[in-house]
Amino acid sequence: MRLGWTRAFAQLWGSSLFAAAGQGMERTISAWLALALRGDPFDVGLVLAARMLPSFLFGLVAGTTADRHDRRRQLMLVGTLLAAGMAAYALLARAGPLTLVLLMLLSFAIGAIQTFDTPARQALVLDIVSRETALRALALIALVSRFAMALGAAGAGALIAWLDVPAALLVCAATFAAGTLALLGLHAPAIQHTVRERPPFRAALLESLRLISDLPRVRLLVAAGIACEIFGFSYMTAVPVFAQQVLAAGPEGLGALNAAAMAGATIAVALLTSSRASRHSAVLLGAVFAGFGLALLGLAASRELWLAGVTILAIGFCAGAYDLLLQLLIQTAVPDAQRGRAVGLWVLSIGSAPVGHLLMGAIAAAIGVVAALALSGIATVLCALLLMALAPEFRAGARQPRG
Repeated sequence: MRLGWTRAFAQLWGSSLFAAAGQGMERTISAWLALALRGDPFDVGLVLAARMLPSFLFGLVAGTTADRHDRRRQLMLVGTLLAAGMAAYALLARAGPLTLVLLMLLSFAIGAIQTFDTPARQALVLDIVSRETALRALALIALVSRFAMALGAAGAGALIAWLDVPAALLVCAATFAAGTLALLGLHAPAIQHTVRERPPFRAALLESLRLISDLPRVRLLVAAGIACEIFGFSYMTAVPVFAQQVLAAGPEGLGALNAAAMAGATIAVALLTSSRASRHSAVLLGAVFAGFGLALLGLAASRELWLAGVTILAIGFCAGAYDLLLQLLIQTAVPDAQRGRAVGLWVLSIGSAPVGHLLMGAIAAAIGVVAALALSGIATVLCALLLMALAPEFRAGARQPRG
């Protein structure tokens, strides 16, 4: 079914472009600053773990908030706080060298604010489009987001090399501000809640947890998300170290590798813009889960920057497809009034990332970054195979459940 480009969807699309570009810049800058401290992969893991910990701590709160308040206003508040936060980050970087503890605190604060973006943004997409076009709409938002993140990552690396870190951070702040301004005047249909659907905040949080206990499909999807975060997405901790120690690359090389990952994700979501893909979402999820692990093994074997770029492109493809499919499957497994909480559960699964980042950093420091990436790839493939064994719907040729 064709997706109509309403004014509301166009505004959300534009806002997502700027917000994602800011994210790509911030992640590249923070990773480079962490590595520049001592060249220790564990430092990178600590900073990225601090960045992702709020997803675990506040994911359910963010999702419940998105179900109870104006989602557009929530996004505008998040964007304003991020712009102000990045400007403060730039001032601190200009004032003097940043310590590891300060970097971790800044990453935690940015992550805490960012946690409230995803549930509101993803649920707002389904507020302004029909369920029949939901996958295409989510894919289009993800497409522009991944593309913008790639540009942001590459731009951050170039700005650090040509100017300095504070300048890159100020550009990042301006980018977040632009994403906020794009939402001015956006109108979305109000979701009608019954008394039962809109319980007190505490009861709504408990309902979020009951989605896991009461719905086996949601429970399985959350478990799959946690496994992929720990063993798959933790590769991001290894990339700065791999670029510096194995590929002998500087900030431009790191920015190029991060851009390649995001470009791969862009390609993935572009292919998922076909609404027909929604009928095979579970099978596709299982396939890209396994492909993620195989691509990590390919990265571990790479010794040239161009080859590493190609393998990271494949990693980004699998990561982007996995994220989009998991979000869609979780949202469509619950009633409309609980979509924000469903995305909150997805954000909660992302909150397991600190475990993966710390584990990757510790293993890389102990036995080397190449071995750490190889072990991560093997573990990811094994988790994908376990998912397919436990739930036949994730295997090719299996009959898909209705609903």
